[in-house]
Amino acid sequence: MVNFITPLDKTGNKRDWNSLWKEAVGKLPQKDKSKSWDKIAPKFDQWMKKDDYPQELVNKIKIKNRDTILDIGCGNGVITIPLAKKAKSVTALDSSAKMLDILQKKALSENISNINIINKNIEDMSAHEIGVHDIVVASRSLNGIADIKPELEKINEIARKYVYITLWGVNNREFESEIADLLGRKSYQHPDYTIVLNILQDMGIHADVEPLQSNTRNYYSNMDDALDRIQWRVGDLNEDEKILVKNHLQKVLNKNLDGSLSYSRSNSKWILILWKKS
Repeated sequence: MVNFITPLDKTGNKRDWNSLWKEAVGKLPQKDKSKSWDKIAPKFDQWMKKDDYPQELVNKIKIKNRDTILDIGCGNGVITIPLAKKAKSVTALDSSAKMLDILQKKALSENISNINIINKNIEDMSAHEIGVHDIVVASRSLNGIADIKPELEKINEIARKYVYITLWGVNNREFESEIADLLGRKSYQHPDYTIVLNILQDMGIHADVEPLQSNTRNYYSNMDDALDRIQWRVGDLNEDEKILVKNHLQKVLNKNLDGSLSYSRSNSKWILILWKKS
């Protein structure tokens, strides 16, 4: 499932993949990432309890008990905790203090003491400050970084053995676009994995690519839960908009036997890019 786009643009010049990524990220609604995640942290922790993505990714990561791991954008620890149970140590890096508080409480409740927590963005730290780790994991955490090539170079420098990155697939906001159209709002796609794949190719890194077959955030415990998550994705809704969206959701969501609601996507939402250091 490797998608390389022609390396030349319409004028015959070599494509600047990093600039294409920057342009796409620049069109997205701008917000303070740490404050946004702080605000949503408690709800996000509940949402993740029915998410099969973390286990799907952890199953793909090759770990030995003597390995050290860097988990970039670790959030509430859904990847960090299972990794820490298998590895020598995990450095958990995230900009949201609230998310890291949840991670710390989970680690304490499970008597896990091999996690080093750092409350910073990857962009604000050098490879030297972070130090070399056997494995680097960036789970859904690079999508909003505008100048992504320097961060990919940094990650490659930090990793001793393997790198695992998950990014948006093609047409990654199909559901969100439907809602935006319904509300008469502009909808923008996050840049997808194909651009990063081409950046890596230009860096001399020949990465493997595979889709993660998970039902990430497609499940909702009830209609209020669905509305909460839609507001997180597309912005706040007034009362009239909530009624409009709720009527739409009643048509497109499937009701499950346990009373939860779900939405089936036509494409794989998350793509795993991985490479082994030579």
